[in-house]
Amino acid sequence: MNKKKLLKLSKRYYTIGKPMKNARPSPERYHIYKEFEEYQKNNYKTIRVKCLCNNNTSYLISNVDREGLEYPLMICKSCGLIRAREYWDEKSTDHFYSNWYRKKYGGEENPDKFYKQHLFKSKLLWDFVNEYTSKLNKPINIFDIGGGSGSILDLFISENNCYLFDFNKNFLKKANEMGIKTIEGGINKLNLIKEKPDLVILSHVLEHFTNVHQELETLIRHLKLGSLVFVELPGIDSLVEGRRAYNFLGDIQTPHVFYFSLGVLNNLMERHGFKCLKSNTRISALYKYTGETGELVNYHDTVCSLINISERRRKFLLPFIKLKLHRILPISFKSWVKKQLPWFK
Repeated sequence: MNKKKLLKLSKRYYTIGKPMKNARPSPERYHIYKEFEEYQKNNYKTIRVKCLCNNNTSYLISNVDREGLEYPLMICKSCGLIRAREYWDEKSTDHFYSNWYRKKYGGEENPDKFYKQHLFKSKLLWDFVNEYTSKLNKPINIFDIGGGSGSILDLFISENNCYLFDFNKNFLKKANEMGIKTIEGGINKLNLIKEKPDLVILSHVLEHFTNVHQELETLIRHLKLGSLVFVELPGIDSLVEGRRAYNFLGDIQTPHVFYFSLGVLNNLMERHGFKCLKSNTRISALYKYTGETGELVNYHDTVCSLINISERRRKFLLPFIKLKLHRILPISFKSWVKKQLPWFK
């Protein structure tokens, strides 16, 4: 491959110890961040992460996450998938999601508030899948993997059989109070339910899996032909459109193992027997399990182009927009923008 096509990011992607402004913990949560870093250094073990296309053609593109912590990322020349170079082993990962994830990033101390804050996601999901789920005989079986407190299921509870899988006991309790059947754990606990799902929800979950092939194959064993799978995660494509103020570094955080463009994700799902019914660049995508598998497609150059364009726009376009808007917009509107878009300050 021509060396000019390799992705080369600026030095801020290699500067350890300098967190992004919006990634710094509040004074109230600072001690939790420090406690976790100390705990994981002393107790967690890491393993090398292989590319999901099984080719050994990857190279380093970044060495730091948005919190300023060392976290090397690789991109694969053979498929375009971006992944962590090393990640916690299975035991460490399970401990993190059971004991630290919600504690560190917020929500578990007030599940009621968290539930209400995320109710908007239920309407978004309803609008996205209703074209297909409305054709199914009610009630349908819905499995939400890693669903937190269950907010995304709110509009589905009354007419359907809803099951939620998560590791956090406080969130499981809240979901149960809302009429959702709960299971402590992840995809490996699907065998506890006799019914097969009509719809599986993987909302901001797939990028956290340490062994995506294993997780998807486990899922497939509990599906039927025609089962729908909804996947939502931060798509690289949408950075070009201004998500995270064009800033790929803002997506990089330790809990994320993989970073997908829409093309890479669709091809991964296709290789596991899923047909994409609809998708967008942010990424929200709905798949139907058909069992018919496709071939590997290489999106390396596309992914590199998307990130490079985003970086250029972050560097040159955003300051110009901010300057122009500050000159022409009324103070009241500027205040509203700052509340809606914290990065715009």
